[in-house]
Amino acid sequence: MLIWWRYNDKVYSMKVNLDRTSSGFCIGVQGTINAAEEKLHEPGGLYSFGDVVHNEVEVKRLEKLGLVTVDETAFKELNNAKVLIRAHGEPPSTYKIAEENNLTVTDTTCPVVSRLQRTTRLLFELGYQIIIYGKHTHPEVIGINGQCNNSAVIIKHADLSDAEEINKLDPTKKTALISQTTMDVPGFYELKAHLEVHFAQALSAEASPWMAIRDIDITAEMTGVRSMPAFVFKDTICRQVSSRNQKLHDFSLANDVIIFVAGKKSSNGQVLYNICKAANPRSFFIEDIDEIQDAWFNGSNGKSIDNVGVCGATSTPMWHLEKVAFSLEKNFAQKHPSQHSE
Repeated sequence: MLIWWRYNDKVYSMKVNLDRTSSGFCIGVQGTINAAEEKLHEPGGLYSFGDVVHNEVEVKRLEKLGLVTVDETAFKELNNAKVLIRAHGEPPSTYKIAEENNLTVTDTTCPVVSRLQRTTRLLFELGYQIIIYGKHTHPEVIGINGQCNNSAVIIKHADLSDAEEINKLDPTKKTALISQTTMDVPGFYELKAHLEVHFAQALSAEASPWMAIRDIDITAEMTGVRSMPAFVFKDTICRQVSSRNQKLHDFSLANDVIIFVAGKKSSNGQVLYNICKAANPRSFFIEDIDEIQDAWFNGSNGKSIDNVGVCGATSTPMWHLEKVAFSLEKNFAQKHPSQHSE
């Protein structure tokens, strides 16, 4: 769409570009939303253990349809009810509570997360100390940690700058490094490199690369066909998510201003927004249209803004991105009724 407006007695035009290729729900989140909408059409109500998605606007939309969001305390008190397990997944303890309380579970754990949970469980059974590159309080990390009896060492800072994060590491144990699926790829490999040095120094040995493993390597170890080394890693970052990084970087460079739309709780949103901001300093984070500021679209040094890009996170619905793009056109048109848009 193309917007025309008057500023300092001059008429300018601004094109609004909506990113439809690298923004909007990922497959995992879309599956959760589809399941929620389907179940909400059935009688009996539906509860979501935690926000169904880290996007307040989408959560409110589903709650208007009847979805009830509950925290851990309320979840434990539910009986004979229908509960949705979101894409982030849950630890085994959640399913145990559901069974004890006769809850009917609709499990929409993302397939990528399910595979990661299985990998974690098997590595733990093989005696590996688990290191998770991720955020301590993120629901996905809580679910992963539950696969190894909550014994994982969770590290958010790839440079090992947080002493509290690494004081639980035991260099004498076999160790496996994995990652929350929505973390950044460069950070994961930076962490791996720092861990290689950290463990070597603790063991008074020469630093050497940890071995990248596949599912077949884990199977071979379990069946006695072939052993894995003491220090291994598995890149478990979702490539459908990480592949958006370069696309959003290029999209940000192609526009004068970026309006990035995501929920403030979205981990993926923060990562992608930082990528946009690094590529284009005139990138602005919003959760909804009421946060948009007119000053963002005023050119500097007498230069006009030729285009603005609207993009978002894997937890941002496309309908909301369309709403933001339409709002830009509508608000300019309302302020300048004599102008034209196309």
